[in-house]
Amino acid sequence: MGRRPRIVYSPGMSSISSQPTNNDAVQRVKDAADIVEIIGEVVSLKKAGVNYKGCCPFHSEKTPSFTVNPQRGSFHCFGCNEGGDVFSFYMKYHNTTFPEALQNLARRYNVLLPEKPLSHQDQTRAKKKSGLYEVLEKAATLYHELLLHGPEAAGARQYLEERGIPPETTNSFKLGYAPDSWDFLARKLASPEEVELALEAGLLVNSEKNTGRNYDRFRSRLLCPIFNLAGQVAGFSGRILGDGQPKYLNSPESPVYDKSRLLFGLYQNRDAIRRNRRCLLVEGNFDLLSLTAKGLDYTAAPLGTALTNHQIRALKGYAEEVLILFDGDAAGVKAAVRAVPILLAEELPARVVVLPTGHDPDTYVREFGREKLEEVLAQALPLTDFVFASLVDRYGSGLEGKAKIATELRTMLAGLAGHQLQQSVFVAHFSQKLGISAEQLLSGKTFEKQEIPAIKPSPGTPSEISLPQNQKQLLEFLIIFPEYLQNFMEAGIEVMITNPFGCNILQHLREVACLETGQHERLLDLAAGPEKAFISRLLITGPTFTDEARELAAEEKLTWLRQCRIKLRLEDLTKQINETQKAGDFDHLMQLMAQKKNLDTELQTQNFAFSSQSEDGK
Repeated sequence: MGRRPRIVYSPGMSSISSQPTNNDAVQRVKDAADIVEIIGEVVSLKKAGVNYKGCCPFHSEKTPSFTVNPQRGSFHCFGCNEGGDVFSFYMKYHNTTFPEALQNLARRYNVLLPEKPLSHQDQTRAKKKSGLYEVLEKAATLYHELLLHGPEAAGARQYLEERGIPPETTNSFKLGYAPDSWDFLARKLASPEEVELALEAGLLVNSEKNTGRNYDRFRSRLLCPIFNLAGQVAGFSGRILGDGQPKYLNSPESPVYDKSRLLFGLYQNRDAIRRNRRCLLVEGNFDLLSLTAKGLDYTAAPLGTALTNHQIRALKGYAEEVLILFDGDAAGVKAAVRAVPILLAEELPARVVVLPTGHDPDTYVREFGREKLEEVLAQALPLTDFVFASLVDRYGSGLEGKAKIATELRTMLAGLAGHQLQQSVFVAHFSQKLGISAEQLLSGKTFEKQEIPAIKPSPGTPSEISLPQNQKQLLEFLIIFPEYLQNFMEAGIEVMITNPFGCNILQHLREVACLETGQHERLLDLAAGPEKAFISRLLITGPTFTDEARELAAEEKLTWLRQCRIKLRLEDLTKQINETQKAGDFDHLMQLMAQKKNLDTELQTQNFAFSSQSEDGK
């Protein structure tokens, strides 16, 4: 018998492969790590048979297509085809190398690793990052101890007390103090290696005037360590105490600090965010600390930058909704506007809370208390409504103002490139707000009177004619009987209606769905241009139904919608099967074939139901 093959994991691979030396440390870590636990920390998973399902953290989706198989220790997304094992997930989500993932998971599950490196290049990179984390942790501990006990930090302690930050919050966030000294930290570092790492982490700065001399980046500042989701200190954000600029100073980008991927407070508050199923986003570190101290601990804050897709995807693992509590000044409004396309693209619902002029979250909660702020939170506006109102405040509602608003909206729309459904919803919503058609909003010629055609009640506008007949019939039925909207939504009408004209109609129907009476009147109030002509003509000339005929017509259309949705899924599945055959992945192919068989059976059932309905209707 030959020697037992060494088990080696190569970054980028989705499984373990064999190499000719003896070391099974990777397999032992893989066996010990609970993939459902690891992924479940950042993705909301629900049991689905032997598997778990959730929305993919690597691409935008509403319908869960991300599946975790705990028995096989693997995951796969049927939407973006991302897949692998616990290592590949950890590496991609946390943006780490394989050695880092291996070390972190081994540490978490108490698996001893051999000292021998897996590869020279990876070991060098991992050693560098490990060293950076160690020197950052050392600095955080030194600054924290100084804040708690150092006589030179008395002013910082008093400042925290005046801001209402209690000791338990100070300890939970490991707040620290950097004294007014050029070399406090530099003198604490024990070796040249630590000094080099501190320079790369941005803790020290090399003097340009005095070559070879290093000085502390953070001086006379109250420091907030920035933790990644693994609980490691990745950088710092420091607020000046006393005179000096800038008011806030953050760590520079480094191999372990990427401010576009991190959120201050998310590590400490992640459990509270998950319990509340929503996240309160604030702009400043002290806004977060103050709210957390008052019990509003489902809070996070971007690090002095606009929100990014990476940050929103990190939040999606914990929250089902975002409440934006930015300052009500021009900068706060601008930040909210920039967030619109990102939140829409990532399909994370968001609302905006407007505070009275002169207040930020910190000052408001300290003056009025938690209960009063929660009353304000309950009145949060949908993000799109807030943005539109803000644009009207800025530009006015006249022709010239609306033209400027439309220009801003088209700029925001560009941020939704590649997200067709979200683009359609965006256009439908804002064109209705402006009182114009979707085509006019998109054209850039919105408010030139000669460009707006007269509305004729028949025989139908070009936008209406471009709708496929089946889709047109669905919308006609819902306009006459809007009470069926929820059934049609559940059957998948949003997937079928992609034409901007149809999306406008569907959006109007959704907005009036909550009304018990007056739906038709409100529908006409909301509509404009070709959509209004289409609705008004139909309400006059539309057919009448007996109760029995109406129910039969509704069920026929619902069955057709279900059939179409299954066919679309089958088309996508067929493509995946072809790709999997080419790749030679037999296990995955069997899974896909089983899914296709189930869908074929489901389609046959729907076809039979449709045929039965047709016979009954003769």
